[in-house]
Amino acid sequence: MSNPNDNENAAAREEDDVELPNLNDTELDNAVFAAAYQSDDSIADALDNAGDAEQEADADAQSEDNDEDADAEAEGDGEGDGEGEGEGEGDGNADGDADGDGEAAAEDEDDDNADDAGDADNANAEDDPAADRRSATKKELTQIIDKWEQEQTQSGYDPVPTLRSLAEIFEREKDAYMRKDPDPLDLRHPYRTDPSCQYGLLLKLLFRKDQFMGKLLNEYLRENYFSRQSVSRSSLELNIIACRLILVVMPGLETTAVFQTAEEDGIINRLYNWAEDSIEPLQSYATGLLAAAMEVSDIAISCRDQNLRLVPKMINRLHLLLACSCMSKNSTTEATTSHNNSADSTFSQGMLSWMACGAASAPQSPQHNGASGSASNMSILFENSRDAFPVSRYYKRMYIPLHPPTADTSQMLIMRFLTSLGEYQEFLGMAFANNVMMLIFGHLEELDRRDTCLAYEVLKYLASLLCHKKFALEFISTGGLELLLNVPRPSLATTGVSIAIYYLAYCEDAMERICSMPRPLISNLVRYALWILGRCHDSSKCHATMFFSLSFQFKVILDEFDAQDGLRKLYNVISVLKILDPSHNDSDNASDINEDVECASRQMVRHVCVALKRYMEAHFFYKYNNFLCQHYATSSSSSHYFSQHPTVAAKLTFDQLHEQIRTLQEHTSVRAHWEPVDQLLKLGGITMLLRIIAFSYEWVNSGRSETVRSALDVLSVCCVIPRVYLVLCERLQMLDKTTTSGICSVLGAAAGEITADAEVLKSALAVLCHCVCSPIIRKDSGTSLMKFTNSSRKNKANQKYAEELIEKVWESVCSNNGIVVLLSLMQTKGPITDADCIRGMACRALAGLSRSDRVRQIVGKLPLFASGQLQALMRDPILQEKRAEHVIFQKYALELLERISGKTNPLNNPLDPSLTNMHKANVIAQTRIQYNEQQLYQLIFEHLESKGLGQTAQMLQREVGLPLQTTTIRNFHQSPFDYKGFSGVSSITRSRLRSRMQDVNAAIMSSGDQGRSQADDSSPHCSTSGSAFSSSMSATSSAPGVPNFSHISAQTPIKLRKTERATSSLNRSLQKQISLGTAESSAVGLPDELANSPPLYPKRVTLNSIVTEYLTNQHSLCNNPVTTCPQFDLYEPHKCPDPRPSRLLSSNYNLTSRHFRTQAGFNTAHFDRRHVHTHFAPWRTIRSADYDELEFTCCDVVGNYLIVGTHQGESKVFNMNDGVEQCASICHTYGVDAIQANRAGDLVLTTSLWRLQTTILWSITDNEFRSKLRLPEVGYCEFSQTTQDRLLGTHSDSAVLYDINTGSKISTFTPTIPNQYTKNRATLCRTDELLLSDGVLWDVRSGKEIHKFDKFNQCISGVFHPNCLEIIANTEVWDLRTFHLLQTVPVLDQRNCTFSPMHVIYGASLGADRDHDVETTTYDTSFNVLDAYDYSSIATIDVKRNINDLSVSANGSLIAVVEDHSGYDSKQETCVKIYAVGVKKSERSEEEDDEEVPESEEGSDTGSDTGSENAFSIGPNFMGFPLRSHRNHNFIDIESSSDDDNDSDLDDGDDDDDDDIEIISDVDNFDFEGDGSSDD
Repeated sequence: MSNPNDNENAAAREEDDVELPNLNDTELDNAVFAAAYQSDDSIADALDNAGDAEQEADADAQSEDNDEDADAEAEGDGEGDGEGEGEGEGDGNADGDADGDGEAAAEDEDDDNADDAGDADNANAEDDPAADRRSATKKELTQIIDKWEQEQTQSGYDPVPTLRSLAEIFEREKDAYMRKDPDPLDLRHPYRTDPSCQYGLLLKLLFRKDQFMGKLLNEYLRENYFSRQSVSRSSLELNIIACRLILVVMPGLETTAVFQTAEEDGIINRLYNWAEDSIEPLQSYATGLLAAAMEVSDIAISCRDQNLRLVPKMINRLHLLLACSCMSKNSTTEATTSHNNSADSTFSQGMLSWMACGAASAPQSPQHNGASGSASNMSILFENSRDAFPVSRYYKRMYIPLHPPTADTSQMLIMRFLTSLGEYQEFLGMAFANNVMMLIFGHLEELDRRDTCLAYEVLKYLASLLCHKKFALEFISTGGLELLLNVPRPSLATTGVSIAIYYLAYCEDAMERICSMPRPLISNLVRYALWILGRCHDSSKCHATMFFSLSFQFKVILDEFDAQDGLRKLYNVISVLKILDPSHNDSDNASDINEDVECASRQMVRHVCVALKRYMEAHFFYKYNNFLCQHYATSSSSSHYFSQHPTVAAKLTFDQLHEQIRTLQEHTSVRAHWEPVDQLLKLGGITMLLRIIAFSYEWVNSGRSETVRSALDVLSVCCVIPRVYLVLCERLQMLDKTTTSGICSVLGAAAGEITADAEVLKSALAVLCHCVCSPIIRKDSGTSLMKFTNSSRKNKANQKYAEELIEKVWESVCSNNGIVVLLSLMQTKGPITDADCIRGMACRALAGLSRSDRVRQIVGKLPLFASGQLQALMRDPILQEKRAEHVIFQKYALELLERISGKTNPLNNPLDPSLTNMHKANVIAQTRIQYNEQQLYQLIFEHLESKGLGQTAQMLQREVGLPLQTTTIRNFHQSPFDYKGFSGVSSITRSRLRSRMQDVNAAIMSSGDQGRSQADDSSPHCSTSGSAFSSSMSATSSAPGVPNFSHISAQTPIKLRKTERATSSLNRSLQKQISLGTAESSAVGLPDELANSPPLYPKRVTLNSIVTEYLTNQHSLCNNPVTTCPQFDLYEPHKCPDPRPSRLLSSNYNLTSRHFRTQAGFNTAHFDRRHVHTHFAPWRTIRSADYDELEFTCCDVVGNYLIVGTHQGESKVFNMNDGVEQCASICHTYGVDAIQANRAGDLVLTTSLWRLQTTILWSITDNEFRSKLRLPEVGYCEFSQTTQDRLLGTHSDSAVLYDINTGSKISTFTPTIPNQYTKNRATLCRTDELLLSDGVLWDVRSGKEIHKFDKFNQCISGVFHPNCLEIIANTEVWDLRTFHLLQTVPVLDQRNCTFSPMHVIYGASLGADRDHDVETTTYDTSFNVLDAYDYSSIATIDVKRNINDLSVSANGSLIAVVEDHSGYDSKQETCVKIYAVGVKKSERSEEEDDEEVPESEEGSDTGSDTGSENAFSIGPNFMGFPLRSHRNHNFIDIESSSDDDNDSDLDDGDDDDDDDIEIISDVDNFDFEGDGSSDD
């Protein structure tokens, strides 16, 4: 992107400028005015040879700053960007010479240090004379202040010379600062704007002198200052010079604090008096101070009356000054130049009348210090204006100086005062009454591009008035827009034009009037605004961007913007920003981006994103309107939906916009093109927006939410074109040199990781919905939008392409853990006002994602669906006022359930559409209803008899051959599948069954009715009406021989009656369902879309359908319905048989039954395993000699020995048989968090996670730990499974394989898309062929990724099952062969799995936080035992203490648990308790556990023989003992255990514990190794 304002070649342009006089006049004007605005006044010095003494003095001061200014421009100081706003277009580098840190240094250190640092930096970049001048200026200021501090206490001290010297210093430095052309709307401190400028440094130095500033702001503004000092002298001169100094240092003042204090002291009233009636320049200076004071709204409100009196006078004074300026200009131009245009005669005559009116009221200057004569204020101002500036045609004025005061100075200060009050409604009438419009026009006509400083102030005043609609419309109607567009550019006034057009765009009525103007004028307006976007200050660019944001809704502006390539120019505003460039961190100038530059750049990004959002939404509105015009071209009834020729885009709500996007997606070809999206793709705008979303994680500013939301809204509209999906799936480079995908950024925004703003969450979910729910088969009719082709071959290719595209999107969403994000959003409860909407959108996205077979298989196994959690969410909304959003959630939840279950029949009652009930409804729908027609004839006969139609009844009896009537009464409750008992008992049972199945009945009636065949509807004997049938069922038969059910009618379980429910008006009565034809889903508040659509051919109500429905209702009450049923009996209630209870379940804990079934050949290992692992008895407690100060953290059981890690960094080895400590060694500086030994026992791995993660491999020889290999930054490590000659270490998201013998890295496994588990632990399978790290499965040999498992928790990454066929990741069990989710095990949530060779799994929450004071929970003090085959829960063992670690012996007969007892009022104590598996606790051991205290009394036996002197030689085969077969020996050697061990529950010396001996004798009957044939 080219930038005309780029000053990187400033020196070359200066050389060209020297040769400018050789050109002709026209070329000279064009060349100079294009370049001089960008450079300093060295050009003017080279070309301007005329001037008086004051001009020469200014030139001298200017020449001293040439080197500094040239250097600043050589660093790329573009127009208006000298403050370093960092836009990358040649601007923002004025503070790039390592001064980005200078501000912080100046804030934290003395001014001397800050100035020295600034001087040192400047000395490296500038010439020595400039550095000397800066140092001399600082020294001069310091001397003046020091002198003032010494003399100001003297009586009769005159501060005027001191203030005058300071004012001259600051005016000189401000002149140098303003020549750099800073952003005039940047209100920051000059030092923050440009840390290298001397002006800002001097301001900081001055404001540190609190005593001087207090005198300046309070004492020196008093009219009686000298009289209070007993000095006979007027204070007028002191007041003037004080006001002058305050104005020149105003950019560094905090106006709020200063003027609030001044108001209390009465200074504000004094300023009003001076501004209203005083001599110049005090009158102008006082006006300027009032302008700064009025910026504080509280002061402006409190001074309302004074302002109402002063504003008209100021406006009249401006008229008078303007008239005099025009007359002076005319006389000057007539005398000096002939080629300049003269002022309009009619305009001059109008000004003369204003001058005549104002001359009489102009205040006269009084006598001052004996000066003779007097002159008007006007003469003083114009006298100073005569020779104040060079008359050269090449001079460019950058600002209006305060001294000497000129007419322009007075007008500038008055304009500032009026600008601060322009937005208040009460002053608008004065503006109209005093003809402010004419005043503004007079200043803006015939502008000279060399001097637009006053025009800039006028434009600021105009912008404040344009806030009022009346003034804006008047301004447009009088030709104000044409006047704005004639403002020359480049110039300072261009910045004022940007504010004016922004306020014009803010008024919609004014914009409508502008859009009705001629097209060339609108084209010029857009061209002017686009010029500002590329070549002006940052503030101007922001205003131009906001102008387009507000005006994109108008079609004529939008068309002109596209015609002039506006999208590229708007995109270029942010494309060059360093904060969006990932490569800027690699450069040496990364420090150039200081905090202010970043803040300004983020604001720029915010405004551009909002503009892009309005741009795309406006284009979308017109595109959708065109689609409606095409779609309803032949329909006149639908014309109210759209306008034939819209000129203004309507404002759509969030729901309306995204509903229209879905409509366009359905009617858009998969290969369609749309010009705005195509151009945005070509420019890289989609990638830029995704990068903005990704980078915003690190941004902390108030507009971050709006920035991200606007970027997401742009992506939502762009999703109409499917090609955008490919860009969303591409990888993006981040600032830390990592990569991520666009979908990942969108998911992060949806999960609330960027900001918790609900609007951002909804916008991100909208993008996901448009992507994952995109239609695969699109409507390609003649009225389709952006249709690609109509040929069948192309349609097939497009459909295939659409399938590949949507599958890629699904894969990207799943790879970035989109399922868990959507599941969490479906269960969100906050923010409460938007929770229902967020749930509905998340459910819709998941329903669209579930079209993928992979996702459907995974989601169907999750507890949200399998356990009925979704049904609980569907019942009630979060907020009752949001029922409409909740209805949408119910709609998509039903759609999701139907896709997961594979059932397409909708449910009548969505209150309980669980998967179980849906399966039951499907079974009932497939059941063929058969009944005995003779029984139906008998019921008809009885009905006819009861109504007195005896002849008809007799005829029916003869024709169908009914048997003669009998008086035998049937027992209503006799059923082949029911208990044969009293009717009362059975009726109570069936009544309870009926009440329990009411919801099920309502949920399945419709499915059963829709799935049945109606083949018998045409039979001639099924024409009886429903009402007659109902009457016959409810009437009591009085005819003899006819069964009479009156005595049991109240107990009939299946009755045609209306069910009353408290929560809904759901009606399952037969009469109502027949009248409606379909189920009434609207009874629970669902919309019509959720209700079952009526059948294509409405069913005729027949007697057969009534009876069939009656029997189906009976069938639906069965707890376990079956598809194949015998013939239904109309006289007896139907009930499907209940499944037989398994007899095996009753023999789980019956040893005799299990032994008998084993002899009979049955597999009883499962029941043996469950029986054994329900009993755990404490066998031994291991403590150290200094256990009072020692804390165990982890352990590992190897053979008969136990290795323990401590919180003090020690590793200890104990003999489990006698509890004696064998050896110990200091392994880490901090605590040992994990310890693991190899199978041989000669190598041990220890890991410390505190501060720097470190893992060390130790070899144990001669009772000593010797370091063999140190692995820094390894958080977890384990041995390989087969030969154990390799180590697998975990580095955050990656895994590294090491060779033990050489210590070198074998291979590194880094996932492309990490899951970022917080407790990732890389692990190998039993054969060392597969590796699992961070949820990614790897092939160890090839080093390739095999599969990435979906993430459903944040901590645990997963482990291999010993069968090498499954992976357990927290609660999810994955199949390694198909990568399907087999099941979920909720009991394993956030629990580490330890596998036992006895085919069980121990799940425990390890490493409980020992520092928190909360009460110990069961979750932290217990471990679960699960069957390793089916993951069924066997037992939950509560040890009543926090569990730090758990280890299982090689044969599974013992488990070691590191228990931590810590409480608020007790001392922390840890121990390792060893439990015997399969041994029941005795009553004595239970009592001991309850009575055990953390601190053992002195002299008591702790269970470990710490005083033993038995030496244990640890050789290469340490702990490598062969395992003993428990079929021949007890796994616990009772004789070897210590008789003094009070902790042993299996002590032979315990004569009272006979149960233990019996249990131990029975242990040999169990297969503790679990490798029996029955397990296979």
